[in-house]
Amino acid sequence: VEEQMNEFETKVLSEVKRLTGPVTKAQFTNGTLFVECSASTATALETRFLEAFQCGVIVSKVGQEYSFDFV
Repeated sequence: VEEQMNEFETKVLSEVKRLTGPVTKAQFTNGTLFVECSASTATALETRFLEAFQCGVIVSKVGQEYSFDFV
């Protein structure tokens, strides 16, 4: 299960990099993705994740970051 999660996380981070470029701070913590970005970028990421991974995504603003929980 851990190996599958790492593979999923790698794919998700690849999508973040593809959409935002390499300078955007993005990391997984306890299964939640945190990305330092604008509201419009968070919306674009949510849309991309929905299309790419065919799963639900819960987006929340946490300080200067947005969190993405995949359900």
